[in-house]
Parts: sequence; C-alpha cells; structure tokens
Amino acid sequence: MVSQELLDILACPSCKGELQYDRQHDTLTCLNRHCPFCGMPVDDSGVCQDSECGKTSTTFVGLRYRVEDDIPIMLIYEAEKLPLSP
Repeated sequence: MVSQELLDILACPSCKGELQYDRQHDTLTCLNRHCPFCGMPVDDSGVCQDSECGKTSTTFVGLRYRVEDDIPIMLIYEAEKLPLSP
C-alpha cells in the first residue's frame, strides 16, 4: 500500500494530472485524455503533444500505473491504457 505522504505529491508523469489510488488493486490512475498511441497528453482537438508522435485521434485513453512492493511504477510506456468514454 502506498503511503498517504507519497500519494500527496505524486502526479501523472505524462500530463502532471491528478492520480486516483485504488487500494484494492494497488494501482494509480490518471483519467485525463492521453494519446492512444504513445500515452502523452492531447490538446482539445485530439492532437498528441509529443513531437515525435503528433498523431491525431478521436479516441483517448487514461493511464493506469501499477504498484509493486509499495513502489509506484510511473513509466508511461509501462502504463495500462484505459479507454475513456467520449
């Protein structure tokens, strides 16, 4: 279980957004809009803000980060991509 002290300072490494902690599944989730291809944030028109990706999409994902031995694994490329409702 992640300490409250750590939860208070953690943010999504992709968009710097708020993370929701699921104690039952020991995961941290960001529900902001991210690119389904690379996981980086997208702008209001759906364009990925990563200069190497830059793809446009009409579907977006949230990111779920796992926790192992009380240590959040905050690597964007290892995050689970969760479909977001439009």
